[in-house]
Amino acid sequence: MTPKGQRDYGSVRLSRHAIERFVERFGVEPAEAEARLREALGRTRRLGRNPANGAIAALGLYRGRVLVAILQDGSCLTVLTWNQFEPRLADFGRARVPRKWGRALGRLAAPGPEADAEG
Repeated sequence: MTPKGQRDYGSVRLSRHAIERFVERFGVEPAEAEARLREALGRTRRLGRNPANGAIAALGLYRGRVLVAILQDGSCLTVLTWNQFEPRLADFGRARVPRKWGRALGRLAAPGPEADAEG
């Protein structure tokens, strides 16, 4: 179960393009890319929605680096770094970076409730 304000997109269909971009941009071995991307998508925060095509931008973390996944119709279409996504914020209904940016990233990096229950 994900904490309040976070979403689990770990079960969406991953396009070949998304996996290839994840390998390219985050230096992951191709053999383990799908599992690592699903892990990163397991705890995300929704950034916004593109009204033109219904795509959703989801913020996640992979090894301390910010990752933005573009999701549409139950599929992850591509994966971007924050620097690649930031100029497109307006396309997803945001004029600027979300408030309390550091806190949002800290919550994504914090251990989940299942880790607390384990001890």
